[in-house]
Amino acid sequence: MIYIFSAFYAEAKNIIDHYGLKKEKSPEMVRFDVFANESIRLVITGVGEINAAAAVSNIGGAYGISPDDEILNVGCGAGFSSDICLGSIFLGNKLTEQMTGRTFYPDMLMKANFRECEIVTVARVLNEGSDSVVYDMEAAAVYQAAAFFVGPHRMHFIKLVSDAGERIDQSKITELFALQEDKICGYIDRLLSVGGNKTSIDDKTRGENMADCNATDDTKSAWNIDRLTSDMRCSKVMGDQLAQLIKYCRLSGIDYKAVLDEYYTNGLLPCESKREGKKCLFELKQRLL
Repeated sequence: MIYIFSAFYAEAKNIIDHYGLKKEKSPEMVRFDVFANESIRLVITGVGEINAAAAVSNIGGAYGISPDDEILNVGCGAGFSSDICLGSIFLGNKLTEQMTGRTFYPDMLMKANFRECEIVTVARVLNEGSDSVVYDMEAAAVYQAAAFFVGPHRMHFIKLVSDAGERIDQSKITELFALQEDKICGYIDRLLSVGGNKTSIDDKTRGENMADCNATDDTKSAWNIDRLTSDMRCSKVMGDQLAQLIKYCRLSGIDYKAVLDEYYTNGLLPCESKREGKKCLFELKQRLL
């Protein structure tokens, strides 16, 4: 299941229409408007960090968000530099909560035709800011609340630049999102197909022999995801990231097997410690994505 969180209806209308989402008769404990089909559940959170965090927590508890679900925050933001123009969309690769200075990093495992940027979550509307940054009022809160349910590799943050700090009519916001509907819904489609909205990575990928495609007996054991997870000294979160990475490479036709062969041949695998494993996983992401 993909859970989409948007602050208000104008940001979500095009997604609701595109996927034919219907307003759901939610459990009594749910305090937010929910639109859904069999694969997507979209929630209108209200503006601001408190509302966003409350919505993710409320929905997570009521519906049982699982570690295999995807969390997507789609909304508008403000930009104040010439390289961030009105109507452009960005994928957040770093989130900063302005009030506390805390930073959060979604794992960028899936390539997208979006520019990436830092998203700074603020408590009030601004009329000035830094270059190459998009300002919003929810992303950091969504991340922190979602972290109770999923890992950072399951979180995604798409922001459309709607203004430079001025008030804007909601009908104009819907128009701007309509212009980017194909790109945004294309990203959602990829989450549905690659992310496995109905099937757990653990069920499909863990323990699966990754050498079924003509691997030799000598290398077969290297493709078993359980052995690879062990050799990389993965924690649960690292193991999920690794499984997601391998699955994405398989579906995308990326030759990850040659890279892993090289790592074993050069003695980079197995790793001696979890610290080495983190470094190895990071390097694999850089090479394969």
